[in-house]
Amino acid sequence: MERAVWGPPVRKKPVNKPPTRRRRSLPLEAAIQYGLLDNSYRATRLCRDLVDLPANELYELFARHIMLNLGGLRVVEAAQQMAADGLSVTGDSLAGYLTDQDFAVTIHNTAINSLRMWLAQAGVFPNRRGVRAWEVNPEAKAHLIGMDDNRIAALIGLTSDQRAFVEALCRIDPKGWYPAAEVRDLAEVIYGLRLDRGNLPKTFLAPLENADLIEFRTRGTAGGKTSLLRTTPEFNAQVLQPFIENAIQDLDAPLTAYYHRRPKDILADLDSKAPHIKGQALEALAIWLMRLLGLRFVAWRKRAADETAHAEVDVLLAGPVGIVPSRWQVQCKNTPSRPVKLEDVAKEVGISLVTKATIVLIFANAAVTEPARSFSQEVMKHTPLSIMILDKADLEMIVENPGRIAAVLKRESAMALRLRRHGTDWLSTN
Repeated sequence: MERAVWGPPVRKKPVNKPPTRRRRSLPLEAAIQYGLLDNSYRATRLCRDLVDLPANELYELFARHIMLNLGGLRVVEAAQQMAADGLSVTGDSLAGYLTDQDFAVTIHNTAINSLRMWLAQAGVFPNRRGVRAWEVNPEAKAHLIGMDDNRIAALIGLTSDQRAFVEALCRIDPKGWYPAAEVRDLAEVIYGLRLDRGNLPKTFLAPLENADLIEFRTRGTAGGKTSLLRTTPEFNAQVLQPFIENAIQDLDAPLTAYYHRRPKDILADLDSKAPHIKGQALEALAIWLMRLLGLRFVAWRKRAADETAHAEVDVLLAGPVGIVPSRWQVQCKNTPSRPVKLEDVAKEVGISLVTKATIVLIFANAAVTEPARSFSQEVMKHTPLSIMILDKADLEMIVENPGRIAAVLKRESAMALRLRRHGTDWLSTN
């Protein structure tokens, strides 16, 4: 098999000298990594599906496989995010950007460039080298995975139970109206879960309808009647199932869709009656704040769809402040009827011991109680931690004029500098 790989017709140009033993094995290792061969070097189902296709269909199917099953979508999204932030995108800089977000890619390695070349064959990237080699074609991306950035964001925002429901729906792939309760029952079997039975339409069906994947109708609860659902033309089980099972695991980074949200739209969506829209707005707010401060994303600590009823997002950011490295623990809260209390600040202080944050920033669409501010000052007196709390008035001012964030943070910094930090008490004993 190795001899066949290195000779015609597989190898178009003869090699100048016989390959070393290590180099000889590389194409077969790559074929295993790309899912074309199994560990016994037998052709996989994917390989057999590809072999008889015309070239354009072959490249599209293989690119879709790379994006949905091998982390390719995460690479594409990262390239889009770097471009949106005005960063130079090369194989090495992209590998470093992804590695900083705990998606390890070896720098100075051909793997990421090989991935780009395969995706270029399907139009996701230009089929050429140079400064624009990593420029993403969003139409080709959406065509291959069957969804645009907004639908990706909607699916990422689903809870684990809702994702289980989607996976069960993909396995059934119903034609016409279908009992929603049967989809829920299959999801319970697949994942060994007990899903919420209190309000099936609100918990599971409405979020999927908002993502344009289904439509549904309720029939009341009398006599055990269940809601019915019907998939839309946008529902493609062959794409959605690998997305839910594989690709979504790699997309716990800032979503490209959030990079295109305008601040005023984010603020308006924070007042939406739909919990999932408020949750997405809160995450978009965190990403907007990150870009405004020139920081880089490290990790979500808590997503809006987690155990916060879409009212709270925690994210870890990092970057230099001046020439000093810093690590930010940012909490965005959307609780207009509930002010930020002492207990909220205390929780973030406790978590900072684990996240190793040097700065805690609470960005709240709410008022802030005086005990909360007083407690943050006491913490700063006795620890090296810096705590900044921005309230609803600050949020509205910054959305109206983003440049004002500098003045707001300077205000918080000046307040911290005025504190007598007890680590210097010993200086006054001389």
